[in-house]
Amino acid sequence: MYKLLLSLLMIVCYVAASAQNSKMVDSLLKRLDTEKADSIKMKIYRKLGDYYMDNNAGKAIEYLENSLEIAKKLDMPLQIANNYYSIGFCNLIKSDFNKALENYLQSIRIYEKLKDSFRLSNGLMAIGTLYSETKDFKKTNEYYNKALQLIEAQKDTVQLASILAQKGNLYDQQLQEYDTALIYLKKSLSLARAIKVDYLVTNALGNIGLIYKHQFQTNKALQYFDSALLAYETMDAPVDNYAAIYNNIAATHSQAGNYQQAKIAFDKSIQFALKAGSPYIEMENYNNQADMYSRMKNFELQSVFLKKYYNIKDSLFTADNKNHLTQLETDYQMEKKNTEITKKEAEVVKQKSQRNVFVLIAGGTALLLLTLLFFYRKIKINNQLLQKKNIQINQQKEELETLNQVKDRLFSIISHDLRNPLITLRTYLSLADDVTLTADKKELFKRSTMQAVTQTCEMLDNLLLWANLQIKNTNPSITPVKINDCILDAVNTIQAQATQKQIAVKTTVASEVALGDLTIVTIALRNLLTNAIKYSPSGSLVNIDAEKKGNDLLIKIKDAGIGMTAEQLLHLNTRQTDTTMGTNGEKGSGLGIFLVQELLEKINGRLTIESTQGHGSCFTILLPAL
Repeated sequence: MYKLLLSLLMIVCYVAASAQNSKMVDSLLKRLDTEKADSIKMKIYRKLGDYYMDNNAGKAIEYLENSLEIAKKLDMPLQIANNYYSIGFCNLIKSDFNKALENYLQSIRIYEKLKDSFRLSNGLMAIGTLYSETKDFKKTNEYYNKALQLIEAQKDTVQLASILAQKGNLYDQQLQEYDTALIYLKKSLSLARAIKVDYLVTNALGNIGLIYKHQFQTNKALQYFDSALLAYETMDAPVDNYAAIYNNIAATHSQAGNYQQAKIAFDKSIQFALKAGSPYIEMENYNNQADMYSRMKNFELQSVFLKKYYNIKDSLFTADNKNHLTQLETDYQMEKKNTEITKKEAEVVKQKSQRNVFVLIAGGTALLLLTLLFFYRKIKINNQLLQKKNIQINQQKEELETLNQVKDRLFSIISHDLRNPLITLRTYLSLADDVTLTADKKELFKRSTMQAVTQTCEMLDNLLLWANLQIKNTNPSITPVKINDCILDAVNTIQAQATQKQIAVKTTVASEVALGDLTIVTIALRNLLTNAIKYSPSGSLVNIDAEKKGNDLLIKIKDAGIGMTAEQLLHLNTRQTDTTMGTNGEKGSGLGIFLVQELLEKINGRLTIESTQGHGSCFTILLPAL
């Protein structure tokens, strides 16, 4: 869940007042065209960047980078660091974690040199929060603890309230220790109210609401969110804060089953997220909406919003991004260590006044670092190549295992189930020319031969379909399907088999439509009807009916056959393929029901079985209804 990240990161002493208007912007732009002094232009660019920071992060970065270049030209370290920090914050709003970390690291390097503990602690907290968004909680806790040490030394109440809130969020996100998280956040809220810092108050209110949401205490959660929203309206908060709070309100209503209220809040969140240019909040919004439609069993809309979610997620953060963040952090730590080494060497040189020794040490150190860097990069490249090869090998291994399973299954059926009916056919054909056989026995052999041929054809059809399904592993196209058409095709296919056993097939199905695949539904019905006829006595009845139940369409095939024991039902539900003789001695491969279960899974359907030995069976296909 989105943790009101953006409001947390606005803890910085040098950010200008947020209440700006278009008239002021116009005035600044006009002044910028005529101003010649670099120092004044730098301040104007800074003010424009601060203004757009709350509503257009991309535009804010343009102005802040202009201010940064002038600050570098004028050699003003504090202004350089402040611009890096703000550019990092804007990139975080845009969910560009690489650039955000680059700029934050640049800022804290300068704050360390300036010995500015206040701003340095802000920078450390910002980096910790960034790592929490990338789920690297170890790094998050490391930077928060560094910041806490500085804050406790300064005895700064504002920053203490802020770091307590950050620690509370960490316990909520990483460890799901909600009681501990509430202790930290309520301490932060108490301090924020005492010192009357609005953005810290709203931050704590929002995050306490999230924790109550995680504990399914809906009313408490909504009370805290409403309090935060009311505070935002009174303080003229940034647009992205509104986007985040409405997203949390919507997700809470969805969790409680208040879907209409949830939809209204989601729409508001999307509007504010698009206005603020915050793809991260937009992404979380789509994910929460997908969860909501899943609860509503509206699988079509769930699929739509999941697609939107993954489109944004894939564009925001890939494995390469995580590797790059790690590299940036390593570079920063290496640079910090190098700085410490240089300081120690400088002290040695100063104490001993041996310039030549210093040059040799510095040169040797540089050469060593270059050598280490060379081997480090070489090892990193080799590791990346090895990882790619391992991924390819694992993929090939999975494909080979699948093919091997298909092969074993095929040989098993060919060696047992396909071989037996062929032996039967050979026996019957060798006896057909025996003149000593009576007409009745010849008729009996003829019927037995026909059963064997029918069984073999049926088994081959299922076997080929199953093998093709396993090898190609393709996904069918799910579209609206007329159930009447599927049932009619399936009944026509098995009609000869039913007539031979004098079994009537009765259908009582209205014009129903479901989401699925026409071919798969027809094959499933055909296999279930074949089973029903095979295990029903001559002269009995097989019923087919369909009904809507909630968001599902249920197609039921009932027979008055021999039924199944509890053990046989367990074998079917756990996909153990056993064979049982039909009422006229028909044989099967045990593949039919197994095939039906696998096919239905590919179209978001499923099969349920009810049966009592001696009293028939009922097979039910469940499909998403329209």
